[in-house]
Amino acid sequence: MSSLPAPRPSHVDRIMREGYANIFEVQTVFLTGSTGSLGGCLLYKLSLQLPTRRIYALIRGTPEQAIEKWRKAMPDHTKAILASKKVEFVIGDIQAVDFGIQPAILEKLRNKVTLVIHTAAKITLDATVHDAIENNCLPSLEMARIASQFRRLKLLIQISTAYANSFLPDGPVLERRYTLSDHDPEDELASVLSLDQSPYTNRFSSTYAYAKYLMERLLPKRYPLLPILLLRPTIFGQALRHPYPLYGLENSTPMNKFFQYFMADRGATQVWRAAEGYKSGTNILDEIPVDFVANACLLHAVARTTGIVQIGSELYHPLTFDEYLDIAISNAPPAIRRDLPRVVFTEDRSAPQCFLAELVQVASRNWLFDCGRSYWLKQVGGPLSLRADQWEIEEVNKKRIRQIYKRAVERARI
Repeated sequence: MSSLPAPRPSHVDRIMREGYANIFEVQTVFLTGSTGSLGGCLLYKLSLQLPTRRIYALIRGTPEQAIEKWRKAMPDHTKAILASKKVEFVIGDIQAVDFGIQPAILEKLRNKVTLVIHTAAKITLDATVHDAIENNCLPSLEMARIASQFRRLKLLIQISTAYANSFLPDGPVLERRYTLSDHDPEDELASVLSLDQSPYTNRFSSTYAYAKYLMERLLPKRYPLLPILLLRPTIFGQALRHPYPLYGLENSTPMNKFFQYFMADRGATQVWRAAEGYKSGTNILDEIPVDFVANACLLHAVARTTGIVQIGSELYHPLTFDEYLDIAISNAPPAIRRDLPRVVFTEDRSAPQCFLAELVQVASRNWLFDCGRSYWLKQVGGPLSLRADQWEIEEVNKKRIRQIYKRAVERARI
């Protein structure tokens, strides 16, 4: 009797057995958004921490302008990134057909690129729905159309957001696609673009979240055969380790903005609605360091994960709203601490809230984002590790708050 063939090992098995470095040796990456917080972190890792063959970085403007942005964000690493000789600039615009890439360059990409990571976005929480779609939905559809012509493509990673499902009630949010209605997403897109409105936007935490929701519905409809991973991070925090502790662009770290507004409201009493079923801020305010998002992105890339993956504090260290407030207050300089606002929670869901509560709507919710498809990542070591101990996390959070206070004082003196 002939024996059955041995089961074919998965990409995850290979990573756990052999590591991931050798897999990157054959990767040619097309990266968008490299001057953003996540994109810059990915650029650093792909060029300096991994033996990536080539990185085609889409930029708008000139190489000199992109390099200057890198220098501001990564002053001690930009020279090494350029010296790696792995990075090749691709001039373009994500709002143009073919991203405005010259035909000869586009043909080269079609023949060489094995991995696409599309991080480019414009996170403006109060943008009109039309602008949100123009910046965060349509470019993703164009990226998929372009990538569908890449002859050696193994995977397209599209960055979404966990808050694409912020229309759901508090509670578990699984790694799957949720829908608000049975309406054809193409009809919904056409309606938004012609009327600059949608009956659903007020169900989401922001127009940005709605744009990502619509993008998630349109991509598999238009490109059902394309290998796509929708990566849904929660709130981006500053880096824990790489490129350096507290790396992160100011406008890309929402909790830093929260702390800045909080400390500026000196002597006030802030009224916040408690999350449903809570009396105070004991709900999880889900944040994860940007370098952990980058690590998860790259590990799923070599595992060729497709479908939907959520990356949140379940893989890191969950903190409640109360704990964030305590971090802000306990690390404030004594002269500032006595003037910090007093926070009052109410269970009345119709009660008026302070300005900050209306701005940061997710702080009064308690979604529990399932990250089950990424539990295996915590077993992986090296520069893409997601392991972190309590002491390291606490020290970075203390330094973070002190840095915010220091900058606020310096600005006040100008």
